[in-house]
Amino acid sequence: MVNQYIKAYKRYRTPVLAVLATVMLVCSAVWSFDVPWREIAEYFLLCVLGVGFLALLAAALVFTLHKIRG
Repeated sequence: MVNQYIKAYKRYRTPVLAVLATVMLVCSAVWSFDVPWREIAEYFLLCVLGVGFLALLAAALVFTLHKIRG
């Protein structure tokens, strides 16, 4: 049981730390430099839409290549 916990901890450690570091950077931007939360939210939405658009383009490319190759 301990081995399973250690494996799960090692597996999720890096993504969790990356998210926490990003949250800390955003909070420091808001608190230290007086960046409004609204601008942070707009930037986040823009990033999510950009990544979503790139994912759709990649899916279309994969679909097209599968159709061409038969």
